[in-house]
Amino acid sequence: MDYPNAYIQYLVHFHGDRDYFECHEQLEEYWKMVDMKNRSSIWVGLIQLAVSLYHYRRANTVGGIRLMQKALNTIINNQKELKSLSIDYEDLTIKMNTLLTKMKKYEEYQSIDIKILDEELLYHCKKKCEITGFQWGNQNDVNNEFIINRHMLRDRTEIEKERKAAAISKKTNRDTRKLIRI
Repeated sequence: MDYPNAYIQYLVHFHGDRDYFECHEQLEEYWKMVDMKNRSSIWVGLIQLAVSLYHYRRANTVGGIRLMQKALNTIINNQKELKSLSIDYEDLTIKMNTLLTKMKKYEEYQSIDIKILDEELLYHCKKKCEITGFQWGNQNDVNNEFIINRHMLRDRTEIEKERKAAAISKKTNRDTRKLIRI
């Protein structure tokens, strides 16, 4: 079994506490390290799936539909890579299409499970869930405000620092270019 830890964490949160925002965070950091220039990688498809479910659960149907369509396209285009991650391609795409139909009909949110084919990976993820205090395959807690509205309730201090530093850097670069032109 040789899978990235971020992928395992994604699966643990996806099936354990259903914290789709954390799924996104885990895989986005990994994707940035290994394949950031590839905006159509399998990592992006899995991130899009999690974010779609995050929006759907929050009744942001338009956002959920848009991202589910993108996730489906990305996953369809990365069938081989998805299978290398021991995910049942056919099962997942059927579930995603079913969810997309439900979203378009404005039906109530429902969690899905990703069928993992590698028994060792599945065992490892379930064990990690247990250690973390999650129950594998647990249905979503629709009353958990922190998970449902995580993007609004999280500590944004580091994000704001990074944005401020980027803005200062951008301004400095502009000012430098102006000085050079004179």
